[in-house]
Amino acid sequence: MIAARAIPFTGQSMVSTYLSFDLVNRDITASLKRVASQTQVSNEATYYKENIGKVKTVDEFLDNYRLYSYAMTAFGLEDMTYAKAFMKKILESDLSDSSSFANRMTDDRYKQFAASFNFGTASSDAAVAQSDAQMQDTFDLYDQTIAQLGDKTDQDTRYFKAMMGTVGNVKTVDQFLHDDELRQTVFTAYGIDDTYFKYDDIKNVLTSDPNDPNSYYSKTYGAYNSAQTEKSELQERQTLSTSIPTLQDSIDLGTQRQSDLQNQLDAKQAQQDGGDSSDELQAEIDDLQSQLDETNTLLASDQENLTTSQARYDELDAKLVPMDQADSRLAELAKVLNKSTSDLSYMQKMKALAEDFNFNSDGTVPATGVLSSDKIDEIIGKYFDGQERVTQAEATFNQSYFEKKVATATNVDDFVSDDRIFNYLRSAFGLTQSYIVKSTIEQILTSDLSDPDSYANQYADTRPGYVALAKAFSFNTDGTVEAGKAQTTAQANTTRSNYSSGWDDKQEADEATAITHYKSDMASIESLDDFLSTDASETYNFALKAVGIDPDSISKFKIRQILQSDLSDPKSFVYQQKDERFVSLAKLFNFDNKGKPTVPVLAQSNAAITNTGSEYVLRKTRFLTGTELDAAKKTAETESTYYTTTMQGITTRDELLGDRRLLDIALTAKGIDPTTVTDDFLKQIFTSDLNDANSFVNKQTDKRFAQLVGSFNFTSDGEIDRSTAKEVQNAGEVMATQNMYLRQTLETEQGEDNNGVRLALYFERMADSITDPYVIIGDDALAEFFRVTFSMSTEFANMDVDKQAAVIKKNLNLQDLSDPDKLSKLLTRFTTMYDLENSDTSTNPAVSILSGSSGSAGISADTLFALSQLKLG
Repeated sequence: MIAARAIPFTGQSMVSTYLSFDLVNRDITASLKRVASQTQVSNEATYYKENIGKVKTVDEFLDNYRLYSYAMTAFGLEDMTYAKAFMKKILESDLSDSSSFANRMTDDRYKQFAASFNFGTASSDAAVAQSDAQMQDTFDLYDQTIAQLGDKTDQDTRYFKAMMGTVGNVKTVDQFLHDDELRQTVFTAYGIDDTYFKYDDIKNVLTSDPNDPNSYYSKTYGAYNSAQTEKSELQERQTLSTSIPTLQDSIDLGTQRQSDLQNQLDAKQAQQDGGDSSDELQAEIDDLQSQLDETNTLLASDQENLTTSQARYDELDAKLVPMDQADSRLAELAKVLNKSTSDLSYMQKMKALAEDFNFNSDGTVPATGVLSSDKIDEIIGKYFDGQERVTQAEATFNQSYFEKKVATATNVDDFVSDDRIFNYLRSAFGLTQSYIVKSTIEQILTSDLSDPDSYANQYADTRPGYVALAKAFSFNTDGTVEAGKAQTTAQANTTRSNYSSGWDDKQEADEATAITHYKSDMASIESLDDFLSTDASETYNFALKAVGIDPDSISKFKIRQILQSDLSDPKSFVYQQKDERFVSLAKLFNFDNKGKPTVPVLAQSNAAITNTGSEYVLRKTRFLTGTELDAAKKTAETESTYYTTTMQGITTRDELLGDRRLLDIALTAKGIDPTTVTDDFLKQIFTSDLNDANSFVNKQTDKRFAQLVGSFNFTSDGEIDRSTAKEVQNAGEVMATQNMYLRQTLETEQGEDNNGVRLALYFERMADSITDPYVIIGDDALAEFFRVTFSMSTEFANMDVDKQAAVIKKNLNLQDLSDPDKLSKLLTRFTTMYDLENSDTSTNPAVSILSGSSGSAGISADTLFALSQLKLG
């Protein structure tokens, strides 16, 4: 154990201790300024401030005697400056570990010394691709991106309806194309890249009549479409040329079979008419009749198909080249089509635009509007289909769409073949498993629930959603239903309620799975190469989507450059992109320029975070005992945990200022009553420039505010200052070290004239850290202050420690040390008693008075005043 520093007590000034102390302490700021103005002190302070930031390792610090000794003196540890190995262990201690070297010291100055630097290695200081706080930020950003997508889709579709309806505000094609929001909605619906679209091309297509062979669309894209149409028609005619004879043969065979069955049936009927009434004969008649009915049905179907096919064949044959020229014509068409293969998708999109929009040839909007209401709904549906996930806006659209469709449904097959209806039903009834296909839904909807062997009932126990779906509709077992009768009001209400509560269930379940996978995957990522690998594709995609980046829209090569960028360099690659999404992504990870993980950069160093948390607990439990102590400690530790956990995720000054709970903990840890500090004051001090002596925070009498602000790593813009965040000492700690050095120097200089003044100054400085009597007993200087103040004999220090503690408790209410007025009175009493104890009683006026003598010596005014203040309380 290293003993507490003892202050030697030799010599005595001719001026009373009280007066000397009062002269120094009355304006302590001015006294410290006088010390700071001394050439040697000023030079040392300047050297420390200019060079401490250049130190990178603890060994560099210890080897620079000028820096090292300055800091040791500031903390009152100058007697231990020689013990470099010992101090290295102190500085490298993990303050979050109660068993670490610094935390095992009984003298708190060592822990405070370690906390003022960033040499200590905590578990949270490990190099990692992504910290827990950054991971949570990723999840939060993902949620925000989803919410923003929901807001955007709602806004986009509402705006599209309002602007493009019959009475909409769009009057010309140019107005439409110049409206970014409208254009992007349409382009999303049609799958057109909005980044590099050809304005004139799109405009001309929108104002073209696709049926006019001379229109821009027909001339530009018509050749392909015409060739495609002609090819399809030639192939269709070829197919018909084969199927028509086949149908004719089938009809001939059917006619013959029809005749044969009819003859057999007539013969059996005659036999029955002749008196044969056996059951066997009746069964034969019924069977023959059934076969005849089936044959008649098939024959009628073939005849209908033949009629239709022949009519279509005649139509095609009339406009196509003769059959013997078909092969050569197909070869010619292939040449046209092959030239346009690469543009096929784009041409199909142009065709859809030309056919769907009704702009006049001059670009104006016709009186009937540019789009019908059905077409608007169709485009909105396509727009939703272009999104990666279902949003609340789409869910509302789907509900409306479903209600329109179910009101006109007459056939289950047509109803379920609609993808939007199919997906709606799956979501409404929780049938989202991969094995649920359209035929599954059809079989459920046509199930007879009164039949225990029906499809839905067969799975009643294992898949209750089947029965629930069947109950919600009224389709017949053959799949038909009268228009408007597919659902009763009660069934419609049930379906609506189910969809309202279940439309995003699968998405939420998938996201929960994705988050679990992400956490697991990130734990194994040890380099940027790992993150960009195919094995981590799900995690990679999730991270990019969290910041609003489509993984398919950007190369991994570019992402590598972004994640290897130096965020402290405004000229680095990530900032050159002028895209905040890339900056957000880079802040979520900790890769260096070689793709290796680094230690996360925090708004406050881990040492400062840990020290703040422990100081908070100490101050909230100060002077308490028993059950009161236990309760207060439990509450304080909860707050401390909140601070140490939450600070890991603070990324901006605004986030910090927005969490008053955090700030109150930090203020309390500094010994500042949070109730005396307003939000506006906090904003002013945190937006002050610590390097400007005239800034708001630096003009505060209480320098703890500047130290508090300096313990955080924020730029003037309120972002984390990554250029200084990894320095060995934060700006606030540099300032605190300089202030403590000035105070130590002041005390030392005063001690050269009067050790009583030094003791008083020392006690005043340390009073805020005294939590129990044993702190006083363990510090020779504090113990001497108490002994003198309360006129204890020099043998007091030889008493049993617990008895000393009892005496201290009896004479000194430690809680009074937090009261400036009571502390001032205590200091006054000490300075007076110190003079009494260290004066010659034969000549000291004060002693003469106390002994009742009226000697000739006079009493100074300051001594009389001091004596009048001796009563405490």
